[in-house]
Amino acid sequence: MNDVIRQINSSASMDLIAKAKALKEAGANIISLAGGEPDFDTPKAIKDKAIEEILKGNIHYAVGKGLPKLREKIAQKLMLDNRVNVSSENIIVTPGAKMAIYLAVRSCINAGDEVLIPTPSWVSYTEIVKMSLGIPIEVPLSYEDGYTIRASVLEQYISEKTRMIILCSPNNPTGRVINEEEIQELIRVVKNRDIVILSDEVYEKINYIGKGISPGSYDELADKTITINGFSKAYAMTGWRLGYLAGPSKYIDAVDKLYAHTITGTSPFIQEAATVALECHDDVINMQKEYLRRKEYFIKSLNALDGIEVIEPEGGFYAWCRFSFKQDIAGELLEKASVIGVPGRAYGTGFDNYIRFSFANSMDELIEAVRRIKKYICEVNNSRYSDVI
Repeated sequence: MNDVIRQINSSASMDLIAKAKALKEAGANIISLAGGEPDFDTPKAIKDKAIEEILKGNIHYAVGKGLPKLREKIAQKLMLDNRVNVSSENIIVTPGAKMAIYLAVRSCINAGDEVLIPTPSWVSYTEIVKMSLGIPIEVPLSYEDGYTIRASVLEQYISEKTRMIILCSPNNPTGRVINEEEIQELIRVVKNRDIVILSDEVYEKINYIGKGISPGSYDELADKTITINGFSKAYAMTGWRLGYLAGPSKYIDAVDKLYAHTITGTSPFIQEAATVALECHDDVINMQKEYLRRKEYFIKSLNALDGIEVIEPEGGFYAWCRFSFKQDIAGELLEKASVIGVPGRAYGTGFDNYIRFSFANSMDELIEAVRRIKKYICEVNNSRYSDVI
């Protein structure tokens, strides 16, 4: 096995999703809150368009950065929604946002370059940096400070080898949405340095505080930012595998070379369906409303329990839970409550007493999951189950 790949950790969330599936198939009554997958069906208009294109025979190679009309629509969307001004030529359509992130990191750093990753952070950033022969540098943010990004913190970890900062807003797993003050902190950090910002905005449409902020929309950051987004979360298209990246030519041209020799192109009928997805505004709004309803129930219910603290997520569909007792919480929850969440240590060092739960599940499942977690907490606290029901 390749020495670099040997050092790569598996994806904790994907491992747990697979474990939950296997347990369910074996007959276990498992509730999995580990995945990052909407439980909604893909909007009908999107499916109809894909079927129409397949029946027309639009199933051959789509060589290049992506269908011109889709890239043009994405460019319009970026300007309208995010104030990110890029031409369609500076957009590449990829099989999923995860692949867009890999292509960007692999194309923009050299062996030995350092990449700052504010933590807690999505499980794959660190491993993607390793696969790209870079050195991931965790930048621990503070729970007590609301996981705010500050120049004073970033500066402690910057060196002459720093070439990239990876951001995620709304954040996975914390649900934080980057604000104006944090953008100004970033500007102070990178303005006189050769550092590229990779801005993962895949949860953009699941936002409970209004529109988010894209670093690439700022003049001071526009030529230093690669914006990543996709269709999986916003349009419930996880299995379709479609994402994109956008940014300055100096980065996109490099990505395009790697893209051509690896992916070749993304399925044309899926790209055609994506042009329809960008018009499914009512479907997105309806999903947003349901996520909000679930969030309000789930976060309130968990915060009502002794021994659990959850910061109110500003976006995304995750509850980042801090437990007051340190032990194998995720393992015990699975064993004693048949509930699966992702252990906090998957998101960085120092998060052993955290779990990420997804509330992208049906309300019935969330209600039952809360009931089971309550019972488990009572056992841990030696309190009566009826006291907290």
